[in-house]
Amino acid sequence: VEGYVASCPLKQCQVPVETALKALRDQDEEWRDVLKCEVVVGLHPDQATGGILELARALGRPFAVVPCCTFADEFPERRLTGDRPVRTYDDLVEWMLAFEGTSPEKGFLMFFGKNL
Repeated sequence: VEGYVASCPLKQCQVPVETALKALRDQDEEWRDVLKCEVVVGLHPDQATGGILELARALGRPFAVVPCCTFADEFPERRLTGDRPVRTYDDLVEWMLAFEGTSPEKGFLMFFGKNL
């Protein structure tokens, strides 16, 4: 599957955060307001999980993410200690906790459903 995904002409969430930030800075005032956000939030962000962490790091903002699917085949570069690939939900949480340049904490939301 990784080979198929790599061969696709269109990949989701593949615009580097720095490229997106530059584009925002070049836009009108309405879009530049995005750069003034106080927190970056992702609820069930699918393929945007890593982008949310990168954006928070680039802007120096706190973030909250309730992750969902790992999309392991689309992000083979995500690795854990010992060069293990991120394949499961628990792996994704571990990867997020170790994301370079951030200091995340793990918590639980007090309601039913995926809430780690």
